[in-house]
Amino acid sequence: MLVKSFLNIFVPNLVTDKQLTEYDRIVYPSYTHPQTHPDRLAVIGRLFGLDPAPVGRCRVLEVGCGDGTNLAPMAWALPESEFAGVDLASRPVEKGQEMVRDLSLANLRLVQGDLTELNPDWGQFDYIIAHGLYSWVPNAVRQHLLGLCRRSLTPRGIAFISYNVLPGCHLRTMLREMMLFHVRGFEAAEERVQQATALVNFLTQAQETRDEYRLWMRAELERIQEHAPGHLYHDDLAPINEPQYFTQFMSEAARQGLQYVGEADYFEMSDEIFDQPVRQTLQRLAGSRLLREQYLDFLKCRRFRQTLLCQREATVRPEPQAEQVTGFLVSSAASCTSGEVDLRPGVNCAFETPKGGKCQTDLAPGKAALSILGSLWPMALKFEDLLGQIRQRLDQAGVRETAGAVSAGAIRDFLLRLYAGGVVEFRTWLPPVASRAGARPVVHPVARWQAAHADSVASLFHIAVKVEDEVGRFLLASLDGTLDRPGMLAKLWDMLKSRNALDLRGGGEEAAKRELELKLEENLQKLARLGLLAG
Repeated sequence: MLVKSFLNIFVPNLVTDKQLTEYDRIVYPSYTHPQTHPDRLAVIGRLFGLDPAPVGRCRVLEVGCGDGTNLAPMAWALPESEFAGVDLASRPVEKGQEMVRDLSLANLRLVQGDLTELNPDWGQFDYIIAHGLYSWVPNAVRQHLLGLCRRSLTPRGIAFISYNVLPGCHLRTMLREMMLFHVRGFEAAEERVQQATALVNFLTQAQETRDEYRLWMRAELERIQEHAPGHLYHDDLAPINEPQYFTQFMSEAARQGLQYVGEADYFEMSDEIFDQPVRQTLQRLAGSRLLREQYLDFLKCRRFRQTLLCQREATVRPEPQAEQVTGFLVSSAASCTSGEVDLRPGVNCAFETPKGGKCQTDLAPGKAALSILGSLWPMALKFEDLLGQIRQRLDQAGVRETAGAVSAGAIRDFLLRLYAGGVVEFRTWLPPVASRAGARPVVHPVARWQAAHADSVASLFHIAVKVEDEVGRFLLASLDGTLDRPGMLAKLWDMLKSRNALDLRGGGEEAAKRELELKLEENLQKLARLGLLAG
């Protein structure tokens, strides 16, 4: 049994003394990162010719797991898989262990300890995640992390490692040095954060002229202003923050027996934002796939990478394999922004997702595909089912396309281009989401727990959803499947009344209750579209 073998691999001597670290004194914010989900890693791996482990039955290790915010939603949604997290800071891990106990997540174990102490007793993993760690630790620890990936990845395993890169981080380093200079006389962590924030605000306000330096400077300063205090302290004010060129990182990975698979965000490998002459020159410069990526960093002034690695012996294809699309589940939240979808060939329709992914096409099969997927969101379709529905939709509309235009090859190529633009999503597995709010809606238990303890919750699509107000938090925490619509309305009404938050003007209580009922239904359907309701 997977869970039994999982529990047996953890040895108690990993837990070291609990001397407080800087991450205990100033807690680093924990986030849910969709790009680290094993399903995302499996999709990218398959596109480049690998045969990664199925996410429904895999083993995942996160190094630098914090309080488990990233792992817990995975563990709940994938009960037949095993998840382990290790972090040097004890306080976040203790908080995460409380969550694991409260939710009875038997397939998730969080351990406080040093990654250099991980030993072979932990076994091998199909997916290893190290997000926001590599650039902020000494070189010896970086090499140990890469060695851990070499030793602990299965032959078909995939590792995710994020890190700061040059040339984009040159400007970031310049501002970091300014902040470190300004806080040089302050020892307390809180004072250093306050003083660094004050300096950033001062520098931002001073960049009013329109020359190139100040425009660039202001954009970078505004990015820093968005940081939470823990983010600022551990990223920009950290004693170690060493960006590298991509080729330097890959040289270190290769020395440890690892090779390049791709980037966790597929669009980062695309050159479609540049015109044809630029793409042609890039092709001439790039004597290898690694060189192409390095020159893309120069073109994009990239500052951060989320690189996927695998064992040196695995066979990685240099180009994405479009035929792999036929084995994926496909979904899209795109809707037509140019009026009703007109399936006639040659008529342009524009589509856009809530996240800003855009597409404009006059291809009838492409318009049909996006129309079908948009109507089904958040659910996904198998490729062959989507292909069948496209043909049916075109027949019903009386649109006659050539056989080639609606062939499997043409549709998968079209979808792969849309995947690069963030308009469609590929999955190897569908999370247990509800497509709509039923009679007794259920917010999945991890999100209910988070609603009571944090200001954001994780959707089953592994996306962090900000909880905007107390009503939203109350609603999320209450939907455990025991309440029907009248029960929900009664609880909401009582909560609002106790806080004097009811607006009884313009109709009294009856009108207020009707309005509350409408808003409740709107919010329930929104929860479904966000992937917060369990099916």
